[in-house]
Amino acid sequence: MRLQDRVVILTGASRGIGRALAGRLFREGCRLVLVARSRTGLAELAETAGFGNSAALVSGDVADPATASRAVGEALARFGRVDVLVNNAGVGLRGPVTRLGPEDFRRVVEVNVAGALNFIRETVPHLVDQGEGLVVNMASVAARQTVPFLGGYTATKAALVALSDALRVELSGTGVGVLTVLPGSVETGFRAAARGEPYPERPGAVRLSPERVAEEVVRAMRSGRPPRNLYILSRSERLGLFLGRLFPRLVEARLARRYGGGVT
Repeated sequence: MRLQDRVVILTGASRGIGRALAGRLFREGCRLVLVARSRTGLAELAETAGFGNSAALVSGDVADPATASRAVGEALARFGRVDVLVNNAGVGLRGPVTRLGPEDFRRVVEVNVAGALNFIRETVPHLVDQGEGLVVNMASVAARQTVPFLGGYTATKAALVALSDALRVELSGTGVGVLTVLPGSVETGFRAAARGEPYPERPGAVRLSPERVAEEVVRAMRSGRPPRNLYILSRSERLGLFLGRLFPRLVEARLARRYGGGVT
């Protein structure tokens, strides 16, 4: 897909991967509809990056269907169309499955799954009418890999992968593609803002930069036939995923020893 002058709706745009994606897409010549809860964060991003008239700002909660409706309405009013939806907004959750708080889990489902669905429901009919477009759903490699104490979070990302897969088949022949992105651990403020128990400190942990993730996502978007699933992983994460597929019981036993099993 040629990205010059394409209109992109991007959720979770004010921080982390979303912020890096906003800058990268702007440099590609895209016109942006940036969505985040913080109007102040969006305004600071737009001013710092010099987006000017190339960006419309929509503050709101993606879990509220009205936010998706306003974002699409802004895209049509300002730019006359919408070409790409990037469902990037997400919230983390850490804790043993048996101790996940119902309110915390409900909120993570509302943002990570229902929030993406709200934007898909509002955006995809316009893409189908145009006969072309792209939906990009930011999942996580954790959706494919056992991660102790992240069961609640990974359940939502696995659900997003399932939604993406079904949507891709349902849109077959319409000219609208679906790209599912599964990054590994990324150096952002995501962990600090997560719900549930604090993430442990891991000095020396190798994490991807948001800029690298943004670069690889944009490269996939530009390709004539983007992959169904785009894994963006460090070497150690790629090895872990490979071993987990080959020797799942051995890997799970190792994880149980490392993190402790039998949590109740």
